[in-house]
Amino acid sequence: MALNKILVAHDFSEPANRALALAADLAQQMNAKVELVHVHPDVYDGHSTPAVGLPWPSSGQEERYMRFLETELIRVITAVVGPDAVAGIGRHVVRGEPVRRLQAMAVDLGADVICIGSTGKGAVERMLLGSVSTVLVRRSPIPVLTVH
Repeated sequence: MALNKILVAHDFSEPANRALALAADLAQQMNAKVELVHVHPDVYDGHSTPAVGLPWPSSGQEERYMRFLETELIRVITAVVGPDAVAGIGRHVVRGEPVRRLQAMAVDLGADVICIGSTGKGAVERMLLGSVSTVLVRRSPIPVLTVH
């Protein structure tokens, strides 16, 4: 199977760093492109009443935070793969529900595989919190490579 594009889901965890390192190695061997994606989950989707009394970020604060996340992706690439790799790895920060957004990004970017770190949650933790990697493996029409 030839890989031309590898989408790497990154949540700033150590397993995500390992997924990026593996994807970068695979991409180098196969002359493929890496697209690094961070999905910032929506706390409030605009369709219901937000919790009273909680501070809500202004659009300016949210834009600054999204730019901060983009800068953090550059820092991660530099630390995990090396500074020379920054220019060759696509970076995307998007908002939404992680599984849906990752699937949509994989299709939009034409990814051949999704590479994602697995945190190794236990059964109870998975049941209560869910696991993006587990749901992707079950639902994605695109192959998913999980990295422990």
